Amino acid sequence: MKKITLALMVLLSTGASLLAQDTKYKISPFISPNMSWLQPDQKFIESGGTVPRFGFGLAIDVMFTDNYAIGTGLNISRTGGELTYLEQGSIADVPVIWEKNRAYHLQYAEIPLTLKLRTNEIGYITYWGQFGLGLGMNIHAKGDDEIDYKYQKGTDDQGVVWTDATLPNLISEEEDIKGDIAIFRTSLIVGAGIEYNVSGNTSIVAGVLFNNGFSDALKGEGIRTDSAGLVEYDQNRDPVTYDLKGLTNFVELRLGILF
Repeated sequence: MKKITLALMVLLSTGASLLAQDTKYKISPFISPNMSWLQPDQKFIESGGTVPRFGFGLAIDVMFTDNYAIGTGLNISRTGGELTYLEQGSIADVPVIWEKNRAYHLQYAEIPLTLKLRTNEIGYITYWGQFGLGLGMNIHAKGDDEIDYKYQKGTDDQGVVWTDATLPNLISEEEDIKGDIAIFRTSLIVGAGIEYNVSGNTSIVAGVLFNNGFSDALKGEGIRTDSAGLVEYDQNRDPVTYDLKGLTNFVELRLGILF
């Protein structure tokens, strides 16, 4: 985290000094369909792969030479993915273990801070590449859950026992899950694309960007399992838990108009 903070400070100070020079701006509203996924950072969590999402925003290039710029703006990114893991709760005060399959529908407002490199115009086309950091905040978090009840806690002559649950499966949609999602998100942004000049200073922009989250997006606890997929219990026959951890990533196609 210290290295990330230091990198942000260096980029910010560089941007501030460049803004003090004679600069010009290029502004581009855009839309950005993407493919998103959640990358679990625990072996006990199973990922469901990629899902289609959509975003939009306003890109601002602060030009300090004809070929170099500080790229910033505001990105509204809808991301998500699917995860499956074991979790503990209670039904009518009875402790229960269930398997949760959750489809995440997340939305972030992100301010990028990148270095953007541009070629001279070749024909009508200018090629560009950019890399840098993004600082985002979660502004929307919904989940579609499928709950498969596995075990319920009870007692017998030997003490605490976990028996097969008899509860029916539960499906819920559009659940508010803000309490399960970290509010801030930091990311690495890498991308490339083209600008096709159509008239004067107006161009059509197309590019592909990879937005790689490197701060944990999840909160809460899951239940550990052994190599055979069986629940691990402590000496009191309580399930052994771990902190849920996962990263939000997406690859987007960016389409916009540059002024």
